[in-house]
Amino acid sequence: MKKVAVFGNTGGGKSTLSKRLSQITGLPLHVLDKIQYQSGGTEVPHEDYNPIQFS
Repeated sequence: MKKVAVFGNTGGGKSTLSKRLSQITGLPLHVLDKIQYQSGGTEVPHEDYNPIQFS
């Protein structure tokens, strides 16, 4: 297993599950909100974060 994507509703436990999966599998955890948004909530242009998201 090289990649896992976790999708779901707000408040559904995605972050908790993702952190635990990362611990168990040793896979890196990439939080999309930290890639897609700058501090202060400004959205990063898609062409800047898509290469990171899909690498």
